[in-house]
Amino acid sequence: MKKNRSVQKTKRILKQTLIDLLKDQSIHQVKVKELTERAEVNRGTFYFHYSDIYDLLYEIEDDVFQELESVFDQFDKEGHSTTEGSLLEVLFEGLTEKREIIYILLGPNGSRSFSSRIDGWIDYHSRNILQSAFPQVDADYHRLVSAFLIRGVIGTFKTWYETGQKQTYKELAEIIEKIIGPKPYS
Repeated sequence: MKKNRSVQKTKRILKQTLIDLLKDQSIHQVKVKELTERAEVNRGTFYFHYSDIYDLLYEIEDDVFQELESVFDQFDKEGHSTTEGSLLEVLFEGLTEKREIIYILLGPNGSRSFSSRIDGWIDYHSRNILQSAFPQVDADYHRLVSAFLIRGVIGTFKTWYETGQKQTYKELAEIIEKIIGPKPYS
């Protein structure tokens, strides 16, 4: 039990240290030596858990996606909530909880793979919801709406972060809902 907590603590420190480093430099510039010195973790310990910096980065990305997936566990195939709040409210709440990490990973020092993964994740879920809610609509139309949602959600999130995060996640959802209207297929 103690060993497991120690491993979790070490991994948490390494992850947070990498995120701190990514605030000022590209993932390609981060070196294991710099990371471990700043984290006050032995290099051997780092290599016991990770093969390289990108392996650690990928685990951070996976943590974000696991949390975002838990958001969608609250919704059925048509996007109806089993809890309170709209799909966009719950999505922005999930993004808000991991805002710093997501913003850094989407930013210039982050990871192109994360950007592609989050685009694919939003596309997958939005198309499934659209297809279930509007099966009579052409799949190409779903694809166009999904592309709009990908850029809209990510763009809104990044702008919100950059402008000081003054709105709540509910207010962010309301802004998007006003833009797209109550039905994307009216």
